[in-house]
Amino acid sequence: MTTGEKILVTRRGSLGLVTLNRAKERNPLDHESAAGLRDALRDLFADPQVRSVAVTGAGDAFCAGGDLRQMGKLAEGDVEDAYMWPRAIVDLHRLMLEAPKPVIAAVQGPAYAGGMGLAGMCDVILATPKARFAMPEVKIGLFPMIIVAHLSRSLPRKRLLEMMLTGESIDADEAHRLGFVSKVYPDHDGLMAGLDDYARKFEEVSPAAVRLGRRAFTLLADMPAEQALDAAQFLNLPFFLGADLREGTEAFFERRPPRWTVTDELEKSS
Repeated sequence: MTTGEKILVTRRGSLGLVTLNRAKERNPLDHESAAGLRDALRDLFADPQVRSVAVTGAGDAFCAGGDLRQMGKLAEGDVEDAYMWPRAIVDLHRLMLEAPKPVIAAVQGPAYAGGMGLAGMCDVILATPKARFAMPEVKIGLFPMIIVAHLSRSLPRKRLLEMMLTGESIDADEAHRLGFVSKVYPDHDGLMAGLDDYARKFEEVSPAAVRLGRRAFTLLADMPAEQALDAAQFLNLPFFLGADLREGTEAFFERRPPRWTVTDELEKSS
């Protein structure tokens, strides 16, 4: 399955894998690629057979960030063109805030600028030692504005700002120490095996709990503690009154795998 030459979509069992497919250019996000990525993710989120989604890059790089050739020409146009150029990337970030399924970044090489932002908007980041993360925009007269929204939730604030102000990179091990990367695998084969392992883990959990819980987490994490506690009582109701908790507890006591509510039924009830 493909959304065009720049974005490839394949399946690894219940995992939907989206690949940025401009290896020679190190997989930059031009307007077309960003829109294709956004649309591919929307389709996978809506597919009841897909339990988790992963994003990776073809070749030696994960994603080099925004397409510099396109951005370099924006000053030749009008204000509206410059304002609208990153619209698909902003839409992508919005989509990921409300993703109904777990999203994994499989980073096998450099993830720079918007590429680091793309990794950061995912729930889990898996990497190899060849992965590097940087926001070098200040070196070309730009600032990584849009990706602040996600990366400020994923990295210590002072360290993030330092990286943005200097453009310096960090390797996979440091990203792991900072909690940005979940696991580092020795090579690409190990990375793909790790991706399959996570996909199996996500097959075992309740789709309803993931769908509602992921949205609730984003909401509660940004609230003051007192307000979050009050909201959590109400947000618990769909779980307490839903079918999956009953099924999960029965399966636990009966020592059998749960039979979860399928995703398309969740869509009809939401």
